Amino acid sequence: MLAVLAFSLSSCGGSSPTPAPIGPAVQHRQLDVDGLARRYRLYTPPSVDRSQAVPLVIVLGGVGNSAEDMVGATDFDRVADTGNFAVAYADGVDKTWNAGYCCLGRATGGPDDVTFLTRLIDDVGTGQKVDQARVYAVGVSAGAMMAYRLGCETAGRIAGVGSVAGAMVLDDCHPTRPVSVIEIHGTADGEVPYQGGKTAGGATQDSPPTPAVAQRWADLDQCPAPSTDTAGVVTTAAWTGCAGGSAVELVTIDGGGHTWFANGLGPVAGAVDASRVIWEFFRGLRPPQHS
Repeated sequence: MLAVLAFSLSSCGGSSPTPAPIGPAVQHRQLDVDGLARRYRLYTPPSVDRSQAVPLVIVLGGVGNSAEDMVGATDFDRVADTGNFAVAYADGVDKTWNAGYCCLGRATGGPDDVTFLTRLIDDVGTGQKVDQARVYAVGVSAGAMMAYRLGCETAGRIAGVGSVAGAMVLDDCHPTRPVSVIEIHGTADGEVPYQGGKTAGGATQDSPPTPAVAQRWADLDQCPAPSTDTAGVVTTAAWTGCAGGSAVELVTIDGGGHTWFANGLGPVAGAVDASRVIWEFFRGLRPPQHS
């Protein structure tokens, strides 16, 4: 179960000559995709200059998680406030995703989530300029699997993937451009096993080991050998100097379970602030270099 963090939104007024924001900080938006009403919640920090292009982070929940659940569980609004980026929390149909050979027996059928999420990027751009070179997909569990699918199939739109307790559940992955990836995973995850194997949620095949997923992306991004650092229960393997300015990182939490890791959840589940770590990873990337 994902932890839910409570917080409040506020805005401030004044006599600044800066033009008024286009719309409120929080918007609930809807798109029609193949006859289905697809919804997402958009947060744009009040401090953001709407005339300037900003990064966009798309957040995807696990099986049973709504967009609003992810607002509380990740507290990405807080990170957006300090990082000056927009964040969109997307709802999956029946609270799951068509991520590959998972979840809830969908395999590769079901709703066209790839089209929904790429159209979401365009829809955000109607009210807030988006830095198209800095659009990132972040998810937990099934949402992380969907984020990986976006990295594989829409590399022209997605510059980076942030996965918490996720896995690659695709037979093929051939991104057209390098995609940066950070995976945060606990070794005691009973739903998406760190060492690979049977995955909860109706997957039709076993998921691969987490280190193998990180290495696969390192190979795809033509990375040199990683550096490794251990601090307490957290071990970080970092591949840098990869093709096109990309990078890959694997953050392993010894004894960590199937959760969104966040401060205040104890010595293991709270060993890292996943939202902060993911954004710092994205923020530190060099601008994509494409030929």
